[in-house]
Formats: sequence, structure tokens, C-alpha cells
Amino acid sequence: MNNSGSVLSYISIDDVLRDSDELTLFISRTGTIILINSRGSEILGSPANDIQGMNWFEDFIPDSSREHVYNEFRSNLNDPEIHVFNQDYPVLCSGETEKQVFLYNRIVTDEDGIVMCIMVSGHLIDGSFDSQDELINDEEIYRSFVENSNDAIIVHKDGIIVYVNNTAKRITGYIEDEFYGSSVLDFISTDYKPMVLKHMTDRMAGKDTPSVYDIEILRKDGDIIPAEISISTIHYKGERAQMATLRDLSSRHSLEEQLRQIHKMEAVGQLAGGVAHDFNNILQVINGYTELAQGSLEKDNPVLEMLQQVSQAGERASSLVRQLLMFSRNQLIVTKVLDLNEVITEHLTMLERVIGEDIVLEFLPSKETIYINGDQAMIGQILLNIFLNARDAMPEGGEIKVKTKRVFLDSEFCKTHSSSGQGYYAMLSISDTGCGMDKGTLSRIFDPFFSTKGITAGTGLGLSTVYGIVTQHDGIITANSKPENGTRFRIYIPVVDKDDVIEELLPEHEIVEETSKTIVITEDDENVRILASAILSEAGHEVITAANGEEAVLLISDSPDSVDLVVLDVIMPILGGYEAADRIREIRPDLPLIFCSGYSKGQNHKDIDKHMERSRFLSKPYSMTQLLNAISELFSETQ
Repeated sequence: MNNSGSVLSYISIDDVLRDSDELTLFISRTGTIILINSRGSEILGSPANDIQGMNWFEDFIPDSSREHVYNEFRSNLNDPEIHVFNQDYPVLCSGETEKQVFLYNRIVTDEDGIVMCIMVSGHLIDGSFDSQDELINDEEIYRSFVENSNDAIIVHKDGIIVYVNNTAKRITGYIEDEFYGSSVLDFISTDYKPMVLKHMTDRMAGKDTPSVYDIEILRKDGDIIPAEISISTIHYKGERAQMATLRDLSSRHSLEEQLRQIHKMEAVGQLAGGVAHDFNNILQVINGYTELAQGSLEKDNPVLEMLQQVSQAGERASSLVRQLLMFSRNQLIVTKVLDLNEVITEHLTMLERVIGEDIVLEFLPSKETIYINGDQAMIGQILLNIFLNARDAMPEGGEIKVKTKRVFLDSEFCKTHSSSGQGYYAMLSISDTGCGMDKGTLSRIFDPFFSTKGITAGTGLGLSTVYGIVTQHDGIITANSKPENGTRFRIYIPVVDKDDVIEELLPEHEIVEETSKTIVITEDDENVRILASAILSEAGHEVITAANGEEAVLLISDSPDSVDLVVLDVIMPILGGYEAADRIREIRPDLPLIFCSGYSKGQNHKDIDKHMERSRFLSKPYSMTQLLNAISELFSETQ
């Protein structure tokens, strides 16, 4: 029976094929072969599928050696202090040929210490050695099993290091000579030294200690690396020693942090989107009645100036809501194929004026043209918000450097950055020479309403808006910064071919004056419903109102030919706008529709895409002019 599924949930499949030149297999406590690599299959002379499920001791060890090998194996397996041990014995290859092998056994346990399986890896013993003992005691042979391990391996006696593999040197930044004679504790972060020292002391005193636990490794350059340490008792050069196997958890922690950030942003985004939706309905009433009031007054009326202030405040509030919608990924984007270098160049002149003369701006475009499917205005928003933050970080002047490059992101990078998948991306890098940020600040820069500038200096939505725009473009954004060392943002957006067109702008139509039409206003917010009715009535149209989609469907069903157009709010109780549109189109396929929402296209933009023929979409708060123009455009299409 193949139990590889349950075992591989606790170990990495990479371990199975760690060294393709070695025989590597996983066996159960009783010897059942769970998994074997291609080299092992080659050595044993049978297909891997045939070997899996067979018993290692019964099927591959000669009768003369089987009992001794199995007893030695069981003895080591039952010793709670031993997690790694070596064996050498003959094995049967192709069913009958005996070949001597040297094997390295590693006991694999779950988080509770229960043995899941044993990883057996090794190779055929080369007859060029004078004796078997010489082979086993040769340190170079021992190193061959561990030197290229994906994990750092450190062997120590009484806490003093006597051996390290290449991975230990790579992840810590120290050279080999700097390890030998040093204490294991010298490479542990200050916060974790007391715990590690206690476990080491308890183990040497024969007390029970955890064999696997999390620590932090102190690199030579001062950086801290999260790691998992597994302690095993081994025999090294004929003496009892401890082997520490350290697994770098940086990628796992990065992925976990990415997932936490995504969940947090989604939760706050839902809140922000909901607030924006309700606020847009309120602004619709404020701005709409302000516009109606302005139109009803003579030009010399002093109240007009006051209404103008109300109108400007309403527009600023609308802008704030649009930022919330960008962050919550509910803002309408109109994408087309863009030359990224060209878009950046077009924005730089304006941005130079924004950042001031004391900041040097340098643009290093890629030598090749890079095309993306993007919203040009929103790419400008990305640049503007990051530039404003860079300017504030350099009050005495400095430098902003912008670079573009076509890059390939592999599956490992995409997996740890929650991307849609590996492939070619356009990389936009924006760096400054400002004051930089500490880790605490850096971890919160994309949080909405987080700001280091004080409550009077801004909304704290700048970088959260950038985050929302990038994710709407199926992209990735990363930030690196250290105090007094500036900040660098890297934005990755999938590249497209020049001729790719994913979404086009709606066609423009000449607006013509129209006679009175019968229009159904469908809106659950009574104040907005009354306002829209007033706007259309003043424009000379006959208006019928409905409080939800179901009422609108009934109105059309009762008199399908008497209605010329239906205005539908997208989010309504009982029956929403898109669902109502489906039923209305069954009754009157040619009936023009206008969808309205405090979200961009509601919560699912695919819904409106299938209704785009003879339709328009208005984001709340819309102006009286926008509503009337949308109506005129639709009627002009039918003539």
C-alpha cells in the first residue's frame, strides 16, 4: 500500500530528490517502501512503481544479513535520542546480485514526535577502498551525504562546533574557519540564546528536551533569519556528538506574512468598500441637490458662492471615496495596452513640479519596449502617491530614481508573493534617498489610514491606494527600506503583446437632444430615488419609480412597450440590478439600461460586461449632466 500522501504532508518532496546521484527512499517503521527516487530504482534494477509497496528488509536484503541489519535498525529506531544513524550492508539488485551499500538513515517525525517514516539515502560502496572501515570513517564520505543538503547542518560536541556544511555557511554568511571552535550559541540571536542554552544543558544532563523547535539565526551581517532546528544524537569520528539540522524558514514566514496581509487587506477592503458605497449614496444626494439649487438661481445671487463651496467640498469627498474604492479594489478601471515607458515619460513633467526643484529625478527606461494591460490614469496615481511619499522623506532634497525592466518571475517568487503565476512581468522600480523606515513602519505602509505625518497632513490612503491599484492590475508590489538608507518600491505587472486588447473603452457617441421619454428609476435609497426623479422630470421626461429590482420587472411585465429606459441601482434588496436586468431583457431584449452603483461596477464587473450592449454604467455620486448625457448616448444608439 502506498502511504506517500500522509508522509509527504510532513516533509518536502524536494528532500526525496535532494541528490539525484544517491539512492533515496522512504520506508515505514516495518520496512515498507513508501517512495523511491529514480537513482534508487536504477540501482535496485526495478521500476519505481514495482518497488513501492515492497518491504526493504524482506525483499532487498540477503537472508544471511537480514536479521542483523533489521535488529540494528530497530535498536536505533527505538532510541529516543537518535534521529540519524549510518549502516552498511549488502542489498539484492535485480533480484539476485548482491552489492554493498553505505546508507544514511534519518528518522522523520511529526510535530508530536511520532515516527512517520525513515529516509534512507546512500550509495554503492566503491571497491577502490582498501577496507569497509576506511570508507565509513572517512570524513569526506560522511560529508557527501550532508554537504549539499537544503538544510544547514552543524555538528557540535559539548556545544563546540566541529563540522558545518555548505548550507550553514551560506545562510549565516560566515566562512568555515569562523565556525570551528566556536559555540553554537554564537550563531543564535540574543532573544533565543537562553532557550537554546537550556535545551542543550538539559539534553547533556539526560533530561527530556524537544527535538524540534523554532529559533532565530544571527547572520554575520547582523540580519536575523527565522529557522527550525532539529537536534539529533550521532556518532562523529567515533565519539558521541550532537547534530543540529537548521531549516531556513524565511520563505515560509514571507508567505505566511503575505497571506496575513492579504486577509487583513481583504477584511479592511470590504469595510472600506461598504463605507464607500453608503457614503456615495449620501454624496449623491448632497451633490445632486447642490447642482439643482445652483441651476435654479440667478448668476448674481450671493448664495451661488456658498453653494460653490458645498460643491467643491462634495467633490473632495468624492475623491476620498474613490481612493477608498481603489484600495478595496472596487474602483472602475478602463484598461488598454500601454507602453509602460511611454506612460511614465508622459507623467514625469508633472511629477517634477510636484516634488520640487531640490529633488533630482532620474528615469532609466528599459532598452526594450514593455507593454502592459493597464489603466493609464491609475498608473499615474501609482507614480504620484509614491513620489509624494518620497518627497516627504527628503525635506532637504535628494534623488528619486525610476527604472523599468522586463523580468521573469519564477514559481517560488510568485508563490511567496501571492501572484497569479510565474511568467514575464514589467518591473517598475522607484527608489529614493530619503530617511527610510524601520521594520515596524515598513510592515504597515499599505494599511489604510496609517500615516507617520500626523493627523493634519493627509488621509493615510496614498500607499494603500497604490496597493489596491497594483492588485487590480494582477500585479505585485514590494517595499524595502532601512532607516537612513532610503526606500525602494518594486511593482510587477504582467506583460502583454502589443496587439493584445483585453478591455476597450466604450465607444463615444454624439449627444443629441431628445424628446420626452418614459424612464423607470429603480433605487432602494429613497433620497437618491427622489433626486434622480427630480433631475429627469426637470429635463422633461416622464418618471416611474421602483424601490427594488422586482418592482421594476413587474412594471416592465405589465406594460413592456410603454417604457423607453430603465435606470437600475446595482445593489438592492430582494432583487439586485444585474438580476433584474436579466429578467427585463427576457421581456424587452432591446430596452436600454443604465446601471448605477457606489461601487465601481458593483461587486462583480463580469455582470455588467454581459449587459454592455445598449447599456451604460454610472459610478455614484454622478452629476446631473452625467446622467442626462448617458441617457442621450443610449437613445442616439437606437436611432
